[in-house]
Amino acid sequence: MGRPQQCTVLAALAVEVGRTVPADVLVERVWGQEPPERARRTLHSHITRIRRSLEMIDTESGDPARLLLGSGGYRLDMAPDDIDLHRFRRLVKRADRRLCSEAEARVLLRQAVALWRGEPLAGLTSAWAERTRNAWTLERLDAVVAWARTELAIGDPQAVIAELNVLAYDFPLVESLAATLIQAQYAAGRTSEALDRYAAVRRQMVDALGIEPGPELQQVQQAILQGDRIGPSVPAISRDAVVAPQVRITPRPTHAASGPAPRRHLVVPAQLPIDVRGFAGRESEMAQLSGILESSQAEKQPALCVLWSAAGSGKTSLAVHWAHRVAQQFPEGQLYANLRGFEPSGVVVRPEEVIRMFLDAFQVPPQSIPISLEAQAALYRSYLAGRRMLVVLDNARDVDQVRPLLPGAPDCLVLVTSRRALPSLVASEGAHPIAVGPLPYDEARRVLSNRLGAARVAADSAAVDRLIARCAGLPLALALVAARVATHPDLDLRTFADELDAAVGSTEVPAEAERGVHVVFVWTYRTLSPAAARLFRLLGLSPGPDIDELAAAQLAALDLTTTRTLLNELKDAQMVSEHKLTRLSLHELLRGYAMDLVLAVDSAQERSAAVRRLLTHYVTSSRRAAVLLERHLSQEAAEGPDAEFPRITTAREAVAWFTAEHAMLLDIVRRAGDEGHDASLCSLARSLMEYFNRQGHWRDQINTQRLALDAARRLGDRRAMGQAHRGIGVAHAWLGQYDDAYTHSRSALDLACEVGSTRDQAQAHLALARVFERQGRHREALDHDQAALMLAEIANDRLAHAVSLNNVGWSLAMLEQYEAAKDHCSRALVVLREIGDPSGQAATWDSLGYINHQLRNSAEAIECYREAIRLNREAGNRYAEADSQHHLGNTLLTLGDFAGAKECWQQAVVILDELNHPDAETVRERLTGLEQAQSGTGWGR
Repeated sequence: MGRPQQCTVLAALAVEVGRTVPADVLVERVWGQEPPERARRTLHSHITRIRRSLEMIDTESGDPARLLLGSGGYRLDMAPDDIDLHRFRRLVKRADRRLCSEAEARVLLRQAVALWRGEPLAGLTSAWAERTRNAWTLERLDAVVAWARTELAIGDPQAVIAELNVLAYDFPLVESLAATLIQAQYAAGRTSEALDRYAAVRRQMVDALGIEPGPELQQVQQAILQGDRIGPSVPAISRDAVVAPQVRITPRPTHAASGPAPRRHLVVPAQLPIDVRGFAGRESEMAQLSGILESSQAEKQPALCVLWSAAGSGKTSLAVHWAHRVAQQFPEGQLYANLRGFEPSGVVVRPEEVIRMFLDAFQVPPQSIPISLEAQAALYRSYLAGRRMLVVLDNARDVDQVRPLLPGAPDCLVLVTSRRALPSLVASEGAHPIAVGPLPYDEARRVLSNRLGAARVAADSAAVDRLIARCAGLPLALALVAARVATHPDLDLRTFADELDAAVGSTEVPAEAERGVHVVFVWTYRTLSPAAARLFRLLGLSPGPDIDELAAAQLAALDLTTTRTLLNELKDAQMVSEHKLTRLSLHELLRGYAMDLVLAVDSAQERSAAVRRLLTHYVTSSRRAAVLLERHLSQEAAEGPDAEFPRITTAREAVAWFTAEHAMLLDIVRRAGDEGHDASLCSLARSLMEYFNRQGHWRDQINTQRLALDAARRLGDRRAMGQAHRGIGVAHAWLGQYDDAYTHSRSALDLACEVGSTRDQAQAHLALARVFERQGRHREALDHDQAALMLAEIANDRLAHAVSLNNVGWSLAMLEQYEAAKDHCSRALVVLREIGDPSGQAATWDSLGYINHQLRNSAEAIECYREAIRLNREAGNRYAEADSQHHLGNTLLTLGDFAGAKECWQQAVVILDELNHPDAETVRERLTGLEQAQSGTGWGR
């Protein structure tokens, strides 16, 4: 029906079918409150095109669809039932129990729910479309809950569980939806799932809203714990509530009304970089910061400060030094992120990357991190709620980079540094701007005294004056001068002042920079040994925010020992800094200087060779790490001496390496695409796939695999294209974007068939199975799991065979074919034993525990869970051990063994608390509920 604007016009008319919509209203719905001057003329063009399109449409009713000119506007003339929205509303209205029987209401509501086939007004982005979409979503939720309760009323819980599961995933805080799903799970015999769902909903409500669930949810949970049959006394299933209940979305309470959110067992992040050695001066700026902090604490208001200045003025050093000084006032943690707003490479850190980094700092497990960016931001804010925390956002480019990272908690302080004053942040968020100018003479002199000693500085005041003048009061320049002077205690200061004066006339110094930091750069660079100077230049080719010693050695084609010696020389000269153990970074100005030098001094052939070496290093290292995460992944990269590559021998070490190199790897992938290293790009993307999947970096997965897909197309490598499609599809499935997930996973399967890769075909089928599983379409998931199993057998891939057996078993269990499920998982267990994979065996024993629990084979379920616990304990897999303890407790509870359930859950809580894992709260809630149910006090009383 045309472009988005034209579709918005049609949608606006369809919503008001049969009524004239004024032209002004249509303009506002398409263009907003401030439409362009030509909006009315453009609207007329859209109307003309829509009228022609409608002439070619055959409606279901057979009635024509016409667009007519009315008084001051336009009217869409067609049967309302030919528009799904109006048909949906008519069916819901007819399902009113005062107008029809319960059986008729069930049929009508099922028809209404079935009309929803994706996102309403998909692809339309106007403010009106967004408002309308949100309102319709609430109508849909009302209808789904009403339909589900009619199914429950006639005793058919299985008919609604899949649909409710999908919606509850997207709308976790809709209490009526959650209550209905929990009732359906309990009615279907899935007691453990029902209790887990309640615990998850309660935790999300406490985290996001700071409140407990309402009476409806509490009554459902209490009835389950007491083993009661959920009947009419529970509002969610009462006869009057069957028809279209209003969805209750609990409003966010004010801080004053609700108090701080309940505390959880959390780590205390301490991310501040190392304090600046020899820091001096800035008393005025630090006094302002301290005053703002004191005032905010007295007024119980959040504080936001912006330190802004030109590059090289020391705003980062000031922020870090002051943050260390007041860190004790923020005992619950300090967060730090370099936003890289003015990197010479142009790479800017996105807010979502920082939010994920901060959640990782809290050790939030990937499986506990929500999918959407909005939910992740809400989770980040909830972790800061009620906590005294300091957040340092360094090198911000603009307000858009900062605003999503601001906590709403009054006890937090945010310190932003930028080259810009960010006035809109001041206006909208009440930020306190503090300009950081060059150091006054007295403070600059004190910097040199702190680093060189007061006696040496006092011995030649004239030379000191000349050095300070050449540095123009810039702390970065003073630090470089002090580093150079400190390494030559036998020379007087006049010698260094003369050298610096001589550098001013150098052709390497631009005329406009004669009094700036560039003079000191040139002067310091000239003092480096030729090998150290070469390494400094080549570091300008590194795209990431920092680099480790091994990668630097590969970049320069040097052994590790020599590289360390040269890096020490650069660190002594303050040309690089070691902000983390063995990881080195360059100030953005020094990075820009290094980039200028490497372009001027080193040949294109030398630069290209250095970049290829760096790419080869990361391609090889990534593949080595990926093999430990995917045992079936062949080790295609060439082997090399251990000294040349990271020592990665376990899956845990592989994840740690990927985590440390995460930002660098993303930049390397982009660089590979920009410079035509397509084969390296595809290899890197393939190696990153399992790490991204395990850690939940879905958007990084999509962005990386899209680049890989483009590179594979340029190469004509259809197998790599299929692998990239599969990676994109998996990520979209986790994000709940099932149409995109299916499209890419299907493309992966088609390409795997085309190139004849049996293993890739199996992987594509498994990806498609997960798409359907997440939608609750377990029959279709089973079809693809079975296809993967057959292909794994053909390929004689024993590990893939075991994985596929387990997946088939799980899909069968979801279809309640428990005997067949048990058979498949048992066969998977045999293969995993032969392979010698204890972690896989433990996971399969846990699955068998669930299946036996559903079969009412309680004794077998208990033995399965205990074997899973034993294997996980031997393997040192603490989280999986706690998870199986949790499941074992659920089974014991259904047998009435309250003491046994309590003991299992207590052991699980101990382990999860030691791991600082948020699942501890879920199990602790289970314990509390059990104790209250036994005592008769009731949940939450």
